[in-house]
Amino acid sequence: MNKIKKLRKFFNSFMIDGYLVPKNDEYFNEYISKSSDRLKFISNFSGSAGFAIIFKSKNYLFVDGRYTIQGRIQSGKNFKIITMPQKLPKDVLNARKKIKIGFDPRLHSEKQLNFLFKIKNIILKPINQNLIDIIWSKKPKDLIKPFFCLSKNDAGQSSQKKITKVKNVLLKNKVNYLLVTAPENAAWILNIRGYDSSFSPIPNSRLLIDNKGNIDFFSKPKKIIKIKKKFSKNVKFYNENEIENKLKSLLKNNIWLDSSSCSLRYKDLLKKRNKVLEIIDPIHFFKSIKNPTEIRNMKKSH
Repeated sequence: MNKIKKLRKFFNSFMIDGYLVPKNDEYFNEYISKSSDRLKFISNFSGSAGFAIIFKSKNYLFVDGRYTIQGRIQSGKNFKIITMPQKLPKDVLNARKKIKIGFDPRLHSEKQLNFLFKIKNIILKPINQNLIDIIWSKKPKDLIKPFFCLSKNDAGQSSQKKITKVKNVLLKNKVNYLLVTAPENAAWILNIRGYDSSFSPIPNSRLLIDNKGNIDFFSKPKKIIKIKKKFSKNVKFYNENEIENKLKSLLKNNIWLDSSSCSLRYKDLLKKRNKVLEIIDPIHFFKSIKNPTEIRNMKKSH
């Protein structure tokens, strides 16, 4: 059966008129694994950016100007191709009646959804099951490679010193926890790298850092085999699936998160019982100031 027809079969049971499928994965990476490329699975579009909305009788594929022609070639048979920013969803979905669109809240930030879909007649409905994953029976398996550590000679500063910097910022701002949802920031503070992107040494992981410098590290168990013993007891390792239970357990805390990389799902879990502060992750600013070793290595690499 056609993939789109299979997806549409869920619309009535979830009481939705359409379903939103983004390109990015749960870590908001641009370049993703084959098993996370839900957009390609449903639309055949293989570009690095875009999203689809599947309705009961129409389908739209939104891309930027790099991919207009590619979108028509790969997906034009089943999708109307819309080029952004010339047209946004608000220009296309401006119907008189209300439209309810389902989405996976793990794959979208609130900031992104508000920018694209703040339209009077659009109602966005979070669905905690990914409907594409349900119909994708032959999903390819990813080759999992362990993360590795950079030495102080390569990084120029120990992870412990970096943790102390972040801890001091949390204390200064009277924050109990920082939720680090951007993998590149986890890479910086712990001096780790990985193989989760074909074009960048990204280690797909998330961190919860408290104002005492303790870290809960969430990732796939097979990825932490080589790095686990290299950290002190203040870094505890968990399966990436355990993060939701951890966030649910937090109560009456001030929690700092970055709205550009934190999913709506995590934000919703935290704001129920805590005070959420949406501020740019301080690690972005720390890592922007390069130490002498990093400057020297940049010159070498170029």
